[in-house]
Amino acid sequence: MHIKVTSLGIRQSPHEAHPAFAGISAAQIALSLLVAFAVQNPVHADPAITTGSTNGALAYYKGEEKLFPGLKLANGVTPLDDIIAFLGYELTGEKVENLDPSILMAPQKAQADGGLGLGNIDANGSRFRDGDILAARFFAPKIVNISATNPTPGWRKLIRLRSRPNSPAMRAGVESGIILFNFLVASSDQPFTNRSFNTQVMLLAPSLPDHLYWLDFDGNQKLSLALNASFDAADLKHQGNHDYFVPDGCNACHGSPGNFRAPMVNYLDTDHWFDRIADDFVSLKEAGKALLFDAKTNDSTQPSFATAFDVIRRFNEEALRQNNLVHSDSFESEAARTWLKLHENSDAPLPPVARALSINGSAKWQPSEAEGLNSLNRYCFRCHGSVYFSVYDRAKVIAIAGDMQARIKPNKFQLQRSGFKMPPDRELDEKEIQTIYDFLENLR
Repeated sequence: MHIKVTSLGIRQSPHEAHPAFAGISAAQIALSLLVAFAVQNPVHADPAITTGSTNGALAYYKGEEKLFPGLKLANGVTPLDDIIAFLGYELTGEKVENLDPSILMAPQKAQADGGLGLGNIDANGSRFRDGDILAARFFAPKIVNISATNPTPGWRKLIRLRSRPNSPAMRAGVESGIILFNFLVASSDQPFTNRSFNTQVMLLAPSLPDHLYWLDFDGNQKLSLALNASFDAADLKHQGNHDYFVPDGCNACHGSPGNFRAPMVNYLDTDHWFDRIADDFVSLKEAGKALLFDAKTNDSTQPSFATAFDVIRRFNEEALRQNNLVHSDSFESEAARTWLKLHENSDAPLPPVARALSINGSAKWQPSEAEGLNSLNRYCFRCHGSVYFSVYDRAKVIAIAGDMQARIKPNKFQLQRSGFKMPPDRELDEKEIQTIYDFLENLR
């Protein structure tokens, strides 16, 4: 089934009513299959990640106002506080951003004991339950401008708020909200001491057409239209950063490039964070920074690490449930499923080759291919862990190896096509390009 998500609604493709394409000529069927292949294996338009537009974002927010009565979304005006209140919590955006996760996850604990002091029951008479709030702080290589000479490490604070019973959100069909605060902090400095430069919000509404809805907030916690980021940093016209508007820029990295279907929650890949301190972020390793910040250690055998890791595990379980609702047989769902299986009884980070996945039962990456997979993990996973395909799916990489070769080593005509050259976020030296090219060439 092919689904097109437009204007906060879902539209079926014209041939779905008759799976056998009854009444359609062979030529038309061939053309339909060609179009379907192009959607699943697209030639990227410029830039590499769909950015959307100001008008599109404004229209999207208008659509959300209709879906969520009582929520007024004015660009540059609406505060993050309003979204938290919409979810039924008597908390400010400032508190949610600044307070320690252990405090946030015990809202009923008295202020005198270091808690929020919200009591056991909220204003509507509903009891707070374990897990109503999940909170975690962690290293986030995905948000970094990796093309910089000395990339500044990125960090995120994630808050998941279950909608309170009788809250406006619950009445509108919103099950929970996910808030992602983003920080850039030098390796030598302490993370989370400055303000989030941009804050993304997901409203999860399983019964509504798109299942997941986007909001974005600027550094002052006021509603904004776009995240300014570096996914296409190698495109020097944009000087490393440009705007990725809601919903297009968000959907592109969450299972719906081109708004083709409902978006998905991305699972948190702790293993990848540990991979990256062995290459582009060695400075974090040298500084001894805990990648799961609340663990205060990178030693997975320590109790504090287990406590922090369990929060990630619980979030990833919820992410998989949402993925299964939207597209259970997708590579995104399989990636979340694989992470949970590998970490069912283990908190320790695993190397890339141990994390291989297969959608259709095909052969997975082998130890002899570990070095090549490591390169794909470093240079490609930022996008191709959630955009179009996963580099961890060996069968898919083999199927499109020729296209990947062309994109990392384009000819002069291909170079004229903005968004064609890969990776889009950095320039690789010729030796590294040739190594990856040869690895793809020899895959069978």
